[in-house]
Parts: sequence; C-alpha cells; structure tokens
Amino acid sequence: MKPVFMTGLNMKTFALLALFASALWVSTGLMAAAQAKPPVADQDFYRWMDSEQGRNASLAQLRQQCDKVLDADRHLSCSVTVLARMLEAKAANQLPEYYLAIKAKHARAIAASADLQPLFSTFGSKSLALLATTGDFTVNGSTQHEVLQLHPYANDFSTAEQVLPFIDVGSAKGVTARFVLDTGAPQTRVNIDTAKQMGIKWLPDAFYRYSTFYGEKDLAARLGVIRSLKVGTREFRNVLVFVSDRDNLLGLDLISKLGRLKITGRTLELNPPPATRCDASVVVSRLDLNQRLVVAAQLDRRETQAIIDTGNVDYLTASSPGRQLSDVQALTPGSSSVATNGHKRFQRFDGVLALQGNTMAVTYKYYPGFTIPPSLIDGQYVPSILLGWRAFKDFELSLDLDSGRSCLNKI
Repeated sequence: MKPVFMTGLNMKTFALLALFASALWVSTGLMAAAQAKPPVADQDFYRWMDSEQGRNASLAQLRQQCDKVLDADRHLSCSVTVLARMLEAKAANQLPEYYLAIKAKHARAIAASADLQPLFSTFGSKSLALLATTGDFTVNGSTQHEVLQLHPYANDFSTAEQVLPFIDVGSAKGVTARFVLDTGAPQTRVNIDTAKQMGIKWLPDAFYRYSTFYGEKDLAARLGVIRSLKVGTREFRNVLVFVSDRDNLLGLDLISKLGRLKITGRTLELNPPPATRCDASVVVSRLDLNQRLVVAAQLDRRETQAIIDTGNVDYLTASSPGRQLSDVQALTPGSSSVATNGHKRFQRFDGVLALQGNTMAVTYKYYPGFTIPPSLIDGQYVPSILLGWRAFKDFELSLDLDSGRSCLNKI
C-alpha cells in the first residue's frame, strides 16, 4: 500500500468495523430483510435490541438472545451483530471462542458466501490463541474534571494544509503520540511506527482489508493489542487496535468510554458539569450496524441524519448534490498531510441547514463518486450528511452516553 498520510474520514470503513469489511454489508442486508418480514423469534431479537434492556445488555445477554433465533440464516446475521458488539466493547479475549463457534456452526453458509469468507478468515489460529490469553479490557482513572488541549496538527514541527483536533495519547512505555480525536471513526487505529513505539503485541496471522468512505478500496492493515493507552488520567488497558500506515485515530470505540465529555473547538473536557441546555439531541446509531453519533437534521428541507465527525476537515459534506457553486480540486476530506498529491474533485453548494430549531445558511461539499454510507430512517435509506471539524466554530458537543443525554449546542 502506498504511504499516504491521511486522517479522519479517510480512515473510516463502509461497514461497522474495518475488520468486517464487506461481510457486514451482507449482514446489513440480512438485518434489513429481517426487519421487513421477520419470523417471531427474529423479530423479538431486533425489537429487544432496540429496547432499553437491549441497549444496556451485556455481551452474555446478547448471545443468549441471539441463540433464541432458530432460523440458520438469521442466526448467522445476529451472530455477526454480536461479534460486532464484542469488538465495540473491546472484549478481545471473548472473541476467539464465539468466533470459532459461529464459524463451525455455519461452516456451509460461510463457505458458500464470497462476502462472509473474508470475515471468518480474518483471525488465524495463532492470533486466536493470543487473544484468548489477553487480559480483560478495563478503563481506569479519575472522575475529576480535566481540560485537555486539542492541537491543530499531528506534531509541532510542521504545518499541515488541514487543521484537525489532535489529542495527546500516552502508553505504558512512556511514549506519547498525537491521535486525531475522531468521533466519526468506529474504531481506534494506530500508525505502524506509533504501534511499535507503544509496544504493541502483534496478532501474527490476523489481517484485514478495508474500504473508506471516500472511495479508497481494498486497503490492507493488521491487528494487535496495546497494553495501555492513556488520555489525561484515563487509562485503557488491553486495547485491541487496528494498525495501518495512516495517522493515529482515537475512535468512537474509546471516546465513548471516556465518560462524560465536552468537545469544543480547542479542548476536550473530561467529566465536565452536565450540560445545562440541549439544542439538538445526539444519539448513538447502530441501525445499519455502523456505530455513529448522529443528530436529526434537515438539509435544503430534506430530512436526514447528520453524522458528527470531528475527523472530517470540512464543515458539512453531503452524499447528494445541491445547487452548484463551483467545481474545484481539494485535498481529500480528512487529510492532514503537507503533500499535495491527494487531491480529489468536489463540488461546492449553498444550502440551508436546520438542526432542531437552529436554521443557518451553509456552504457544503459534495464529492462525486464517493460513498458516504446511508442511514436507515423508517425503513428507508436516505442520504447522510457529515458535520465535520470546521462546524465546531459554531457548535460544541456534550457527550453523556451513560445518561442518554448528549447534545450538540450552538455556541
């Protein structure tokens, strides 16, 4: 893979996880079909998943509920969902047993599916053995209020063409590196050099290939476990991470486990006072098996969901065009490189953005041929929009996922 130093949106995958690659699109289709006309047991599983009990369920409870689904195809579908939740929970040592059990139970269906085969060949026997001996994923640290600085660049020794929110992340080996604080990335990803410096334990026969939101396909990366990652006084232990030659990303998998947060244009606050107002409610969406922070929005009177993506350099990106202003060359969204060989064509449009009572004129971008994943609303796929880092000139984000009160507030 040719080294290109890109960050944020360019690292994100079509599916829930880079690990699942195209297999999750199959699972998405199975899930959509199940929602259209499911049998009772399957209907109960997805209805339960959407309930408060399902949203707060343990991994063991998820497994038990999926095992009640007797139809083989639909059981395979919900099993992929459970595997996805294991990765979301960073429960690396629980993966091997369940992964092998599902692979054995559905061997014939997996062998017959060109899409499922990559998913169930991701981990080799050596990697599964190492994962099984990995300690529990834990989060430790103070509950006191902390204010951490966000840096505009990956380091202090060069000026990049694009500004993104970089946060200092430490390790047990005393190494500190800057990671993009990326609410649009489902998973944390580490640069190869950073991973080596932080003492990664490589999974020797675990590999995956992934595609990005913006048209890059069949990119290769590896997996490993880092003993400790530190953000302020918070410490994550035994972290399964994805490793590539791109910039470091602190993804939503770890951001969501930092506790109550406030993200402004300059700082990340840990354990801030609860938000006193809520201009627009933010929720975690998993409707299409892709973990995202979303807020209800309208763009040019078209109802949709806005993905809150601090790893995207643009103010607003849309998956469908509007009234065109210009057609120019620009850096691929999310690029933090000083190089100029990553330019992609985009079109700029005027529009009106409405977020639960706040209406504002905006200029947004559309990248022809690129593929922002759609969101599922009332059973129909509709275009998504991305609110990127430049939008934090006008907004700030309060995340309180445990209480269910997360808000995007106008400054």
